[in-house]
Amino acid sequence: MITKATEYLFSPKATKPSPQYRSNTPSLPANIQDHLGRLLRAEYYERGDKPRFLGDPALPLEFDPYLQRLDQKERDLKSSMIEEQGRHAVAVALLGLNA
Repeated sequence: MITKATEYLFSPKATKPSPQYRSNTPSLPANIQDHLGRLLRAEYYERGDKPRFLGDPALPLEFDPYLQRLDQKERDLKSSMIEEQGRHAVAVALLGLNA
């Protein structure tokens, strides 16, 4: 794979000056992009934060406040839904007693 990359870099196609505009075509062949992507993902995984406990995703600590706020909002929503269902159940029970 490295030899293909060096062949490409020293080919006339790679030494040709680039145009003034950017195009959507990739500058490297797809197989080289895939190989470099695998290497970068492996390196990122090796250097990334490790989970604090089994099953915990390795997320940066900067996400903790956002995750805590999201968790609190979900708890509040669940709590309000439970309260509403409880009020509804009591109202149905009281209406059933009066009938």
